[in-house]
Amino acid sequence: MACMAIYLDHNAGAPIRPEVRAALAPLLEAGVGNPSSVHRSGQAARRMLEQARGRVAALIGARPAQIVFCSGGTEANNLAIAGAVRVRSGRHRIVTSAIEHSSILKPVERLEAEGMEVVRVTPDHEGRLDPQRIIELITRDCALVALGLANSEVGTIQDLAPITQAARDAAAIFHIDAAQAAGRIAVDAAQLGCDLMTLSGHKLGAPAGIGALYVRDASALAPLIVGGPQERGLRAGTPNLFGAVGLGAAAEAVCARMAQESATMAQLRNMLLERLRAAIPGLAVNGPRQAVLPNTLNLQFPGVLGETMLIALDLEGVQVSMGSACAAGAVEPSHVLLAMGRDAQAARSSLRISLGYSTTPREVEEASAIIIATWRRIAHAAQRQAAEAAP
Repeated sequence: MACMAIYLDHNAGAPIRPEVRAALAPLLEAGVGNPSSVHRSGQAARRMLEQARGRVAALIGARPAQIVFCSGGTEANNLAIAGAVRVRSGRHRIVTSAIEHSSILKPVERLEAEGMEVVRVTPDHEGRLDPQRIIELITRDCALVALGLANSEVGTIQDLAPITQAARDAAAIFHIDAAQAAGRIAVDAAQLGCDLMTLSGHKLGAPAGIGALYVRDASALAPLIVGGPQERGLRAGTPNLFGAVGLGAAAEAVCARMAQESATMAQLRNMLLERLRAAIPGLAVNGPRQAVLPNTLNLQFPGVLGETMLIALDLEGVQVSMGSACAAGAVEPSHVLLAMGRDAQAARSSLRISLGYSTTPREVEEASAIIIATWRRIAHAAQRQAAEAAP
């Protein structure tokens, strides 16, 4: 068993960045006031909160006033979806896709049960959505278009900019989930032209439990949590200052290093893929070779179950996943891979490997050797078991 874990599940959550730890240390040491209080401690807290808001805004080319802090990507997606539909009451259509994260799929399912018409666009074999098909579905009855900029399981980057004008022409609200994209590729909310955009702190190296929703115009959103006037009245409650400062520090670090980090992750991902392909006959990539997140590999391992590989690799010190962390424990094959045309057996033989800012060449070298040896052992055992079971 390996002495130290090799963490290759950054799409589920990244380790906290050193810059974030440094930014949070004074808060842990001295404590802070409530940002809504008028005394000195409260005003100091308010300054920290607004500084963090500005740093998050800079990550996506937004204005600080357009950033609403919330508890994470899931809350941001729920706020965007339910809040937008409330504003566009009287309209009955939602356009989304079959490969979205569960924090989009589930709120949409709830609205569908309440009478909304939901149109789920299916992708091609590489997980790519056709913008023209989506545009055709944005009718005057459409309240909301909700799509992910980059898929969390296979890494496909979607071409969403062409959808903007169609949504505006129909007065539909356009929401982009950028939780996986932000920090790995350049994301500019103004260029994309969306009304709402989701960000998640722990994907960037901030603590879990903090996220943000970009809101281009507050009139495009109705609050779900009401009470005090915090976050421009769009999300009541005392802000998570600790999380917001962490998210701001992570966003600032990402802005400074994204080009270098992304290039390094892509180089290491390609190195890992080359080594695995050379040693594992029949290894298949789920996803595109172009327009893909630089850190993400979704691989189909022949002759084995992905769950068996995952557990065996964990015992050897290599941590990967079978897809979205929010689907952990599910016995069903990945809905993303099924929508991409993979059969259940292929989907169950697949693993997601996602690198991050802290991944090193040595870790990739060690991980590739462990993955190859583990696959050979499990595939051989499966072949032997099948031979013994044969009449």
